[in-house]
Amino acid sequence: YTGKINGAPATMFPFPLTREVLARGRERYDIYCTPCHGLAGDGDGIIVQRGFRPPPSLHIDRLRIAPEGHLFDVITNGIGAMYPFDYRILPRDRWAIISYVRALQLTRQTSINNVPDQERQKLLSEPQ
Repeated sequence: YTGKINGAPATMFPFPLTREVLARGRERYDIYCTPCHGLAGDGDGIIVQRGFRPPPSLHIDRLRIAPEGHLFDVITNGIGAMYPFDYRILPRDRWAIISYVRALQLTRQTSINNVPDQERQKLLSEPQ
């Protein structure tokens, strides 16, 4: 759970990603990350609205292609104005947050045509 494999940033998760892991990641993201990064990861959280310097959007190419281990390291040790969360967020929860961040990133990289037919029909039939 260090975020590294043989000294290099991990490029995979240390455990299977499940619906429960993703839900836990969303819950932890909402608690710890939204004040700065905002609900959608655009870097427009409440602290930015109060005059603090905005963090980078989680949707920029640099972060979208960064290895998962890099994101784990940033959550653990902080970077720039971001303080470390090593003693605030358990390692497994850091990985869950990263899984949710990856899901947020995917929402910007896909289209409705990539949603399975049955799910797409549900989405398209819901009232707006």
